[in-house]
Amino acid sequence: MNNFEQVLDDILDGRKQPSELLRMSIRVNSQLLSTFALNDILVAHPCPATVSRFSFRITRGDKSSTPLVHCRSGIRVSTAAGSTAAMLSAGGFEMPILSQDLQYMVREPISPATAVSSLTMHGTMKPDEAMEMTWSSEKGFLYIDGSNVVHSIQYGDTIQTSAAAPHLKVFLPDRLESS
Repeated sequence: MNNFEQVLDDILDGRKQPSELLRMSIRVNSQLLSTFALNDILVAHPCPATVSRFSFRITRGDKSSTPLVHCRSGIRVSTAAGSTAAMLSAGGFEMPILSQDLQYMVREPISPATAVSSLTMHGTMKPDEAMEMTWSSEKGFLYIDGSNVVHSIQYGDTIQTSAAAPHLKVFLPDRLESS
């Protein structure tokens, strides 16, 4: 096990290089938000007891990778760094910290389970894919990395999430880099 002084010496002497963690870009009505999510986003109504409606699909370029899915109550999208928090608690899976994929999970699907594949309700997006959502309720919030950064959304707004964000350079312990 290294102590801080050994790790710092390795960094300063060039023996240790930073890893690049994926962050998520978010666009609302085609406008790029200035905050990139390191962990996750939650798109939901401001009041958790209120039903909200939205639709989403996964796209690659200008083509759909999944059918349009209609949902209520919200959706969570996480990076690998965020996969061990709320996503894991909600039934998601832990991702390797350096994964370039995004994981998503619908909170309450509208369609019966037989009509829509369970993979559509919970899955991953590759780095060349994006999620396009349309908000169909009067008001909603886009929570970025918890409840401190919140963006209001309203009926008809479109939200796009993707891995097209600058990576965050960090020095990780060796045990995390190899997992």
